[in-house]
Amino acid sequence: MLREPFARLLGGDDHPPLVVDVDGSLIGGDLLIEGIARLLSVSPLSLFALPFRLAAAMVRGRAGLKRRIAEAAPLPPDTLAWNPAVLEEIAAAQAAGRPVWLASASDARAVSPLAETVGAAGCLASDGRTNLAGEAKAAALVTRFGERGFDYIGNERRDLAVWKRARRAIGVGLGAGLARKVRALDGEARFLPGLGGGPREWFRALRPYQWVKNVLVFVPLVAAHETGAGPYLVAAGVFAALSAVASGTYLLNDLLDLPHDRGHPAKRHRPMAAGKVPLLPMIGIGVALAAGGLALAFWLSAAAGLWVLAYLAVTCAYSLSLKRKTFIDVVTLAMLYAIRVLAGAAAVSVPLSPWLLAFFLFLFLALAIVKRQGELRALRGSGRSAPGGRAYLAEDFPVVVALGAASGFASVVILTLYIQSPETGERYARPEFLWLVCPLLLYWLGRLTLLAGRGEEGGGSKRLPGNDDPLIFALQDRTSWLTGLAVLAAFAAAL
Repeated sequence: MLREPFARLLGGDDHPPLVVDVDGSLIGGDLLIEGIARLLSVSPLSLFALPFRLAAAMVRGRAGLKRRIAEAAPLPPDTLAWNPAVLEEIAAAQAAGRPVWLASASDARAVSPLAETVGAAGCLASDGRTNLAGEAKAAALVTRFGERGFDYIGNERRDLAVWKRARRAIGVGLGAGLARKVRALDGEARFLPGLGGGPREWFRALRPYQWVKNVLVFVPLVAAHETGAGPYLVAAGVFAALSAVASGTYLLNDLLDLPHDRGHPAKRHRPMAAGKVPLLPMIGIGVALAAGGLALAFWLSAAAGLWVLAYLAVTCAYSLSLKRKTFIDVVTLAMLYAIRVLAGAAAVSVPLSPWLLAFFLFLFLALAIVKRQGELRALRGSGRSAPGGRAYLAEDFPVVVALGAASGFASVVILTLYIQSPETGERYARPEFLWLVCPLLLYWLGRLTLLAGRGEEGGGSKRLPGNDDPLIFALQDRTSWLTGLAVLAAFAAAL
């Protein structure tokens, strides 16, 4: 008869081991997908070599691919989305003296750190040769623990092969159909909540609130005093194309930013970071949206399609690398704003004034810097020295504030020069009313800069949250709405 310590380690009639699946059960994600994303995040140039590496690894099968990624991009356990319900189940089993094992189709080199984190007795996982999923996992568990010698926590249809041979079945976040099949295998099966959300979380992952930025495609039409419905319909199509491409690239950005987002007090609630949406389907949706948006833009106008393609290329470069480059990141964001305006002008063949383009370039640069300013203010309040995934330091805050203010006021200077230009006299009957826009814009930019810079020491005074985009904040801010209406009134009076 086994001595007590060994009996507990292997399990027995009184202490059957609890075996826990990893991907989708213990964590709300997929170690293989997150490993590939981490590899691209750490080494963006590996994107070009990745297809060849994957092809070479797949020669050894899926297990070989998982081993190659696990070696190239180890995942720290504290950057994963853990399921609290499963962690509680593990803690309860350990408190009852039951050994806990992890069993995963992911590679052992990725799973072992997780086993150590939860205090598991051991783990069974893919080893570079055998892909431990479905029947292979069931056979490995029966070999170690015996038929009906373990309880199993799983989350997907492939786990039915394991539940058939387990003593007790525990499902995580199962749909109604799969839950019925599990209940047919084990009348005493139990079910735990998963991290996954419903259609609302899938839609929220697309960040639809960001689509408001694409109204910039209408700016050239408004500036040219266009009144026909046709050009506005074309611009609406470009708006839809840019929105689709933007959502697709946001999914890529969120995938690459998973470790940093999960450590952020606000961004950790994003659907991907929180494990509320499955990663692989979201990648497919992202690719489909980007391809569909690009196709729509080219169908509307070849010129607009080229600008939307430029938007896609710059956004991908930003997600892979440029967002981690000091000040290049905010210049890139300003370019993305400007590209929206250029796409709108190209779609309907409206000439874009150099004054207007220069004005928007400096204005958008100011807004991009204000966003970084808010993040650095929040960073200083948290006591950390550097934000995750960014190249700035907390002590950069005063310089960032100065750069943002300079960019904003430069846009106002350009506006004053435009008001005095002959071009303005040709387009407006009473251009002197445009001077009213200057103090309004100075007020709005100054107020925005102050709100973004106020820290916790500001007490109950209003401030721009560190995770908010300035344009999104403006849409929710009554003062910004009133200022915008006053600007429109000044333009209307100048016509």
